[in-house]
Amino acid sequence: MLVVGSGIASYWFSDNMEEQVVASNGEFILLNANTRKAERLGTTLEEAVEALKVLGKFGDFPDF
Repeated sequence: MLVVGSGIASYWFSDNMEEQVVASNGEFILLNANTRKAERLGTTLEEAVEALKVLGKFGDFPDF
């Protein structure tokens, strides 16, 4: 889903809607709505995909 404004370029929600991947200012970040934790995934799509796989969360983001 593409978002325009607020410096956010794109974002994807997890299946359970607890987490989202945000692409902003040339970085991919994993945000958790419950813990309010933000984790840097990388600066490229490939890095972000690999980071999600390492975290065991890639399957939670079917649209990513």
